[in-house]
Amino acid sequence: MTLHAHGTFTVQLTPQPLADPTADSLLGRLAIAKEFQGDITGISHGEMLSARSAVDGSAGYVAIERFTGTLHGRRGSFVLQHSGTMTRGAQQLTISVVPDSGTDELEGLTGTMNLQIADGVHAYDFIFTQATSHDTPA
Repeated sequence: MTLHAHGTFTVQLTPQPLADPTADSLLGRLAIAKEFQGDITGISHGEMLSARSAVDGSAGYVAIERFTGTLHGRRGSFVLQHSGTMTRGAQQLTISVVPDSGTDELEGLTGTMNLQIADGVHAYDFIFTQATSHDTPA
C-alpha cells in the first residue's frame, strides 16, 4: 500500500573544501543539516556536490543524507539520494530512498520525496511503501 507523509523542514547548507583544492571554481561541496517536522520528525545530515555552468540558471547537484527519527511514529533511519539539474532555470529533481537503507521500524522502506519551496518555507511530500517482514527476501 502506498502512503504519504507531509510536513516542513529547515535546512542549513555549509560550504566545505573540495577534495582537490585546485578544482574548477564552478564546483562546490556542502554539508547538509536538516530538521523535519510533520509526519516525518527528526534530523538528517549529509553532503552535496554541485556544479554551476557558465550559463546563468544552469547547474547540477548530487547529495546523500541520512535521516534519523520517526515516520508516522515509526522510529529508525534511512538514506535519501538526490539528483538534481537546472537548465536555464527549469528544475528537475529526484530524491529516492536508497534500497535497503531503512533501519529498526523503518526496515524495508522504499519511496520518493518531492520538495516545494514557497515564501521561504521548505515542504516535503514523501510517497512511500514499507515491506513487512514476510515481504523481505530470506
